[in-house]
Amino acid sequence: MIKKIQEIAIFPLNGALLLPNSNLPLNIFEDRYLSMIDYSLASNKHFGMIQFKNKENKKLYSIGCLGKITSFNETLDKKYVINLFGTSKFEIIKEITTEKSFRIFNVEIIDNKNYYDLNKSFDRKSLIANVRYYFQKIKVDIDWNYMEKINNEELINAIAVICPFENNEKQMLLESKNINDLGDKLIAILEFNNNKTNTNESVN
Repeated sequence: MIKKIQEIAIFPLNGALLLPNSNLPLNIFEDRYLSMIDYSLASNKHFGMIQFKNKENKKLYSIGCLGKITSFNETLDKKYVINLFGTSKFEIIKEITTEKSFRIFNVEIIDNKNYYDLNKSFDRKSLIANVRYYFQKIKVDIDWNYMEKINNEELINAIAVICPFENNEKQMLLESKNINDLGDKLIAILEFNNNKTNTNESVN
């Protein structure tokens, strides 16, 4: 298989999860990332989302998700409100040295083939039951009417994106092999968080 190498700007942001075929709204206010959005809009409207593995030394995880800007608004105070749609995951190859204020990398795009083929045996009821209990536990209200109406793939992505999991748990979801693996990991993380008593615990 021929490797697909691409040069992209990357936005490191802990706690933010972008997945293939999902949406992530972002408020951009730092000058360097305002410049990054201008750079992306001037080219192909794409940039990558990724988390810090170690924020102190600016070390990143190797896997992130490429997204395309699908909506863009500038506020009165010159900030940007955008929606980013996940197109594919990527793996970092190397950072490119530039004079820009934001970081640019060569990455290998990960093939999405068969990623969305969800098994018919997917346990939707278990996922909804676990996420209901989880949000009751953390005292957060969400639109359950919307959650009940969307299809299984959209449900899995939506819950993975909105749940305030630990960074390593978010990364575990991102690195799922496919939508089935993502669904299984999501239920496992929800069950773990629903059962744990020590708030400092997280799935490893």
